[in-house]
Amino acid sequence: MNKNKKIARSARWATSTVAFLGCLLIHTNAGAIPIGDFNWSEHTDSECDSGLCGAFFSVDNFSDDPDFSLGPPGASFFNVSVDLLTSGGVLLAPLVLGDIDPGAGQSIDDLSGAALASAALTFTFGLPGSIQLLDEAGNVVTSLTGPGSALIDYTAAAVVVPEPSTLLCFVGGLVALAYERRIKRRNRASGRPDRMLAA
Repeated sequence: MNKNKKIARSARWATSTVAFLGCLLIHTNAGAIPIGDFNWSEHTDSECDSGLCGAFFSVDNFSDDPDFSLGPPGASFFNVSVDLLTSGGVLLAPLVLGDIDPGAGQSIDDLSGAALASAALTFTFGLPGSIQLLDEAGNVVTSLTGPGSALIDYTAAAVVVPEPSTLLCFVGGLVALAYERRIKRRNRASGRPDRMLAA
């Protein structure tokens, strides 16, 4: 009988420990936030008649807009540039846009004579985390392949956010440990051997 109790107690102890450690691994990361957009446009025929022809690109930073972005924690885009690939597979010199502060936009005009196949945006955001581009359908893209726009999506550096189930498991583990200590103390106070060690 004592042997069965010992096995049952050991099994409960092991199960509680594994469940407790497993629950500590449960977490969620902060969600993605739109912080800007990247646009590829083409000059109209009338603009071309005025001397501006071909493609032009713009990047807008709305990371400080509280309506749909970060709000007060907005930050600058640093070293913004656009890498251009021609339809012949030739990589052109990057278009350097410099730094773009929150609430500002910047563009490069007049790429007449260049038949472009794709345009890729590169920059460093002023807050730690990762950046990805989303096309109009919400798909992740690495570059634009024609006139259109892409949303600049930001995910903050991984922050562990405990879920309610994690906290529940944590509290449950503490309760189980406290219960085990209480049983041991009661057994020692009454002069009975510890059931974990009983033969």
